[in-house]
Amino acid sequence: MSTTLPLQARASGELLVIDDVGVRFGGIVAVDGVSFEVRDGELLGLLGPNGAGKTTLLRLISGVVDPTAGAVRFRGETLNGLNAAKRAQRGIALSHQIVRPFRNMTLLENVVLAAGSAITRTPWRALATLDRRPLRDEAMRYLEMVGIAALADKLPTAQPLGVLKRLEVARALATRPQLLLLDEPLAGLGHGEALRLADLIRSLNQGGVTIVLIEHNLAEVMRICPRIVVLNNGRKMADGPAAEVMADPAVIEAYLGEGAALAEH
Repeated sequence: MSTTLPLQARASGELLVIDDVGVRFGGIVAVDGVSFEVRDGELLGLLGPNGAGKTTLLRLISGVVDPTAGAVRFRGETLNGLNAAKRAQRGIALSHQIVRPFRNMTLLENVVLAAGSAITRTPWRALATLDRRPLRDEAMRYLEMVGIAALADKLPTAQPLGVLKRLEVARALATRPQLLLLDEPLAGLGHGEALRLADLIRSLNQGGVTIVLIEHNLAEVMRICPRIVVLNNGRKMADGPAAEVMADPAVIEAYLGEGAALAEH
């Protein structure tokens, strides 16, 4: 099964730059002066305790929320002021932790609808062209990539969480992203299913998609992500090779308390 995606021409170097961004909700500071870059072709783990600002940062990158300070740049273009739809057109896709497929559509129809957003401003038209083999075949390829093509004609309501997680990834891939933002894709999965989905994420990255991954499954993050950025209380506290970052006493204390060892948990 191939996981190589039909991406646009790629340039080397920095794909995404987060430049001193901040997000405030009233008096609450969710993200505070965070800066880092994501290189083209990278698989970056974005970690931190609950409430660290990780999901807010992904929503900021994808255009769901606006920064109150700083800038987000994608392939050299400043994205401030662009909504989520316009950022998706530029190649940024966000896969949510809570899976919400269209319950009365088959898995295939869900992916066709997502693929339609890449070719028309009104993706619902994509369903009217379901009998057109090119679009249907494209959607099937994404289902094959994530390993659920055999369930293409099934409804999401009859599927277990592991299948729905893969469907969410397939829908994101169908928008033909250059940058895929994954918010806790392994949450709620058993050990074996989490391992297999983590392997799929790594394979998709090797096939050409730059990925930023939020995940609380530290073992899988360390296994597949060469580099990790850690947030705590809305600020960046560490950035570097996975093994070095997760051995940092400050990171260990932020997660587990002073004196704890991540490897023991």
